[in-house]
Amino acid sequence: MKRFVGAVYTIGLFISAIIGVLHFFAPYVFQWYSYIPNAPREIYASIDYINFFFSLLLTGLSAILLFMKKKVLAGSRDILPFYVLLVLSWLSRVVITLVIPWPTSLQTWLLVGFGTEFVLTLLPMIYLLRSKSVR
Repeated sequence: MKRFVGAVYTIGLFISAIIGVLHFFAPYVFQWYSYIPNAPREIYASIDYINFFFSLLLTGLSAILLFMKKKVLAGSRDILPFYVLLVLSWLSRVVITLVIPWPTSLQTWLLVGFGTEFVLTLLPMIYLLRSKSVR
């Protein structure tokens, strides 16, 4: 079971890190600003700031948790809260996608993607929280 959890943990965090890196380029690839052509420059700047820090935190937290994999799977109480935070972030993304649906046909794919990522991160968290090895 521990091997399975370790593999799911690695896959989930690797995907999370990739999403974080790709998000750095999302405003330009998907031309976010074309939807608000006459917005004040402050709106563009706030979108850039929020996206940059979201991308940085998602990438950084995922990378740190991958780097600390042995400690997390060994039940380290010092690092586990950071993993729980990441899982809660993915849960929040699923909930927000349900409450405020994406206004295009991407809604289904976003739910599938975010839901899958949430489950990939949730399974190791459940194992770690139920494990008696948490110290």
